[in-house]
Amino acid sequence: MASVAEYIKESYIELTEKVTWPTWRELQSSAVLVLVAAIIIALVILGMDQIINYLLKLFYTSLT
Repeated sequence: MASVAEYIKESYIELTEKVTWPTWRELQSSAVLVLVAAIIIALVILGMDQIINYLLKLFYTSLT
């Protein structure tokens, strides 16, 4: 049980003294970057989905 208490104590010391936390401005700019990247990736996937959908419709209508 002492090892668990020691682990918690060391974790607290590391989080409060050794970790470099980002500033509010850095956090905001990182969040905006992640949001923009997620939107771009979503649009690329949407485009690929639309192209595949169009090609499959074209293929299936040519069979009938």
